[in-house]
Amino acid sequence: MILPGPFEFLHPWVLLGLPVIAALGWWLGRRGPLPALRVPSLRGLESLASIPRRHPTRWRAAWILLPLVLMVLSLARPRIPRGDVPDPSKGIDIMLCLDFSRSMAEEDFRLQGHRVSRRKALETVTTQFVDGRPNDRIGIVCFARSPFLVSPLTLDHKWALNALRETDLATGTGIGWAILASANFLKRDSDRSKVIILITDGENSAGPRATETVQAAVQNGIKLYCVLIGPEVVTPSAAATHDLNRASRVTGGQFFQATDGRALKGIFNLIDQLEKRELIQKRYVAWQELHPWFTGAGLGTFAAGILMVELLRRRVP
Repeated sequence: MILPGPFEFLHPWVLLGLPVIAALGWWLGRRGPLPALRVPSLRGLESLASIPRRHPTRWRAAWILLPLVLMVLSLARPRIPRGDVPDPSKGIDIMLCLDFSRSMAEEDFRLQGHRVSRRKALETVTTQFVDGRPNDRIGIVCFARSPFLVSPLTLDHKWALNALRETDLATGTGIGWAILASANFLKRDSDRSKVIILITDGENSAGPRATETVQAAVQNGIKLYCVLIGPEVVTPSAAATHDLNRASRVTGGQFFQATDGRALKGIFNLIDQLEKRELIQKRYVAWQELHPWFTGAGLGTFAAGILMVELLRRRVP
C-alpha cells in the first residue's frame, strides 16, 4: 500500500483497527444521563458543588483512544524511502588474471598516440572495462612465477583498481597456476555466471601449462578468455595450436592477440559485448522506519493523560 507521496505502510491491514477504535470512541462518548440521587427536595443540595458542564468520562476516553490510534499506526510500520541500494543479484563474476612479470615494463605499446609500457596500457584499458560493468563483481589475480590475489570479487571497483596500481612486477610467468588460482576464487559462488579474462605477454615458464589446469574452470562452468599481448604476432597456423587458444576453446571462450593499446581496447570491448546479460532490473530501496516516533508519541500521550486525569483534575468525593 502506497499513500500519496513518498510514504508507505508495511502492514496496512493493521489499519483495520482504526474503525474499531472509532466505534469505541462513539460508544464511550455517547450522550446519557448524569449520575443522580433521588431526593424529595433539592433544598438540601444547595450547599453542594454545582454539576460540571463536561462529562469526565469523555476526557478519560480521549486520553485512552488517542494513544490507541498512535499504537495502531505504529504497528502498521509507516516508512519513507531513503534511496536505492545496489542489487547484488545482477551481473556476473569476472576474475581478471593479469600477467605482472618483468617484461610488462617494456615500452613497446602505443596508447592514444603515446608510447607506453605494456603495464600502463593494460591498466588503462582494464580501468575502462571495469568502469563499464557496474553490476558485475570483479576480482583481480596477478601472476609472475606464482599467482597472488590483488582483490577478491567485489562491487567496489575503485578499491580493486587502486590495489592493482600498487602491485609490483616480479619474475617468471606461471600461466597454469594463475588459471587454477582464478578458478578456485570463482567457484565459491555458484549462482552466477563466471568468467576469467587472462592477459599475458609471454609463454609459460613456470609450473603447468594452461591446458593442464583448465579443467578446474571447466568443472565449475567458468568461461576463459585469453589475450596475448606484445609486438610479436602469432601466425594463424600457430595460433590454432597455441596452448592458450586450446585452453580457452575448451571452456567455450576465445583467444585474442593485441599488438597495441587500440587493439587491446577493442578486445575488451568485444569481450564486454559477448558477456552482456539481459537483466531483470530490480530496484532495492532503503527505508527509514517511522514507527518508533508513533510508539513514543502514543506512550507519551498515555502518560500525559494519566497525569491530566488522575493528578491535575480535581475529583468530587
